[in-house]
Amino acid sequence: MRDLLDIKLLTQPFETTSNPGLQLENARLIARMYTKMENSMAVLSDMRARKSYLYYGAVAEQLGLDQQESEINSIWEDQLLSRVHPEDLQKKYRLEFQFFQLLNALEVDERSDYEVITRLRIRNREGRYLMIQHRLLYISSAEDGSVWLALCLYNRVYDHPEFGIPQGLIINKRSGEILEDKQNRFNELLSLREAEVLQLIRHGRRSKEIAAKLGLSIHTVNRHRQNIFEKLNVTNALEACRVAESIGLL
Repeated sequence: MRDLLDIKLLTQPFETTSNPGLQLENARLIARMYTKMENSMAVLSDMRARKSYLYYGAVAEQLGLDQQESEINSIWEDQLLSRVHPEDLQKKYRLEFQFFQLLNALEVDERSDYEVITRLRIRNREGRYLMIQHRLLYISSAEDGSVWLALCLYNRVYDHPEFGIPQGLIINKRSGEILEDKQNRFNELLSLREAEVLQLIRHGRRSKEIAAKLGLSIHTVNRHRQNIFEKLNVTNALEACRVAESIGLL
């Protein structure tokens, strides 16, 4: 799943961005502010430059991480991610992939309304898992629509009923709408006919065979294929099937 995320995030065109230096500096100030205000750990990832800026608050000390600002040549904070429980890590990647797909179906000015919240078990220096709340927000896009700057926030959650957090969800902060795995906008990305076509593609059927089975013209089947590729942000049938399986459409 992380490989799919790499492909999607890092191969975006990033053609134009107004005042990129100023936008990046403002984003770094936001990350630093969150760290100080919430004693959290913040990771600002720059997809275009393929690097991240790390800011450590008290939660980093509790996890046994060095408490200093740093810059790494990766969009993944592997020093921290290597300590996440394997089950939680795969859940995190899957939700982030779904989130990226959702953002590509939205207008750019709507993207800031959404965030991912995930509960993670992260191992501290003594090998004991601490419960951490992870939030992901995309805070800037390039003018061509490429998702550019992402902010990850890690906060300590204590073992108390009133501090419960969900296993993982995508939320619209403006409307309060919760997009859970089985009840979210991904189920509506494809029309019923497009879903039928994709199912047949998945089973190795060619356009001519699909057309005969569904009583459609080859032109109509090819149009459905192109719509599927555009909606899933992919370039071929194999990738379309992989993406659809990842976000629960197949």
